[in-house]
Amino acid sequence: MASGPIAWLARRSRLKSAWHWVRDRFQLREIWQHVLDRRVAKGSWYFGDGATLFLLFIVLVVTGAAMTLSYSSASDEAYDSVRQITYGQPLGWFVRGLHYWSAGLMVVMLFFHLFRQILLGGYKSPREGSWLFGVFLFFGVMIMSLLGYILRWDERGIYALRVALNIFYRVPWIGEELVLLVQGGPEIGSETLSRIYAVHVIIGPLLLTSLIAYHLYLVVRHSITSPTERERPVETASEQRAVYERDALSKERGEIFYPDTVAKSGLMGAIFLALGIGLTFALGGGRLYPEANLAEPSYPMEEWWWSWFSALAALLPPWLASYFYVGFPLLLFVVLILLPFIDRGPHRGMRNRPIAVVLVSACVIALLGLSSLRIRSAWTAWPQPTPPPVPEGMVLPPEAEQGRQLFARYGCNSCHAIDGHGPGVGPDLADLRETLSYAEMRSYILQPPPGVAMPPYEDRLSEEELDRLVDFVMVVQTARQQ
Repeated sequence: MASGPIAWLARRSRLKSAWHWVRDRFQLREIWQHVLDRRVAKGSWYFGDGATLFLLFIVLVVTGAAMTLSYSSASDEAYDSVRQITYGQPLGWFVRGLHYWSAGLMVVMLFFHLFRQILLGGYKSPREGSWLFGVFLFFGVMIMSLLGYILRWDERGIYALRVALNIFYRVPWIGEELVLLVQGGPEIGSETLSRIYAVHVIIGPLLLTSLIAYHLYLVVRHSITSPTERERPVETASEQRAVYERDALSKERGEIFYPDTVAKSGLMGAIFLALGIGLTFALGGGRLYPEANLAEPSYPMEEWWWSWFSALAALLPPWLASYFYVGFPLLLFVVLILLPFIDRGPHRGMRNRPIAVVLVSACVIALLGLSSLRIRSAWTAWPQPTPPPVPEGMVLPPEAEQGRQLFARYGCNSCHAIDGHGPGVGPDLADLRETLSYAEMRSYILQPPPGVAMPPYEDRLSEEELDRLVDFVMVVQTARQQ
């Protein structure tokens, strides 16, 4: 009977010794004392946006690593490997879908985190370093969100790549060199995909992990904006540290990081993880377009988290849009970098910063409005498979009927309506203000006038296809005259 308790005590002693050894050799005591078992100022549950971003990043790394086991970065195999992951691998659809939705939700949470810090003045002293690392993380995540869907090597991916290369090409002095660096040669090909794969899977995650690690270190050192900081002006970094310490040690305004703060932060992370899983089950992964066609340009809609950017560019005058693609990201980067050095006022907290509230509100409205406009837009420039209806009472000659089929094949019905049927992005070809001659219509299709938001079809149509397409348009021009 005595041997039982004695043996149990001996095992317990050995386990305790082993735990002391692990804690000493891996310095777990210091981690516990300085990270987990410390008092911090209280924050609301939605202050867990940073922890949520970290959780989503881990999900992206894990699911991305799982997909690399089956993905091929060869340009002639990449698309089929994505299809195999989605439809052929056990739970491949779930892994790819969770990766896709986690990427989108991370972008959403990134904007939320950015705006919350602006509202609170989270970049004010002594947190300037945390803010600067956060700015680099913001742009790093946005770039990775673009590179990720290029790897599908479908029509949407190649469209995103061409937009990115167009942006690089417009960079003054070094534009051509940047394009050659990304492409790996004079044309888009297998070398291009291999480089993007290396950046997205190896270089990007390593850089982001390094930035995240130091950003978290600075957050631990400087912590979050405390309740007192949000209520009254704080002039200096030393004053902020004193105010924060009083809040952290207070029973009413402070709490233990673990488990109190971790539980609140974990709640927000759990909500977004559950949302990502729910969206994966409900909608699957992102739409997979046909395989990339490097010979002909195509214009499918970009991923939803880039819709606002596309809509804003489309609303600008053509002469300004060419500068926007380079100038806007550069301007945004400079503004965010300089913000903590420009806004040196003592006020923190949303109630004390009405200008910040107005600015952030305007940005949120603009993002949602532009995204809605783009997503609801009839124009995607992606060919619709159904040819336009024939105007009532009109019989098309055989040549014009061939042109009607080509009208759908080449995406003309993505923009133009026919007698009120179809999108109204471009003019209704049955209701033109002035009819064009046969030669004028040919010229217009091959090379639209400057300032017209229509791609040129020169070198995309054969002579016979061009003739048939013009035959169709010339006939429907007369629809309202009958």
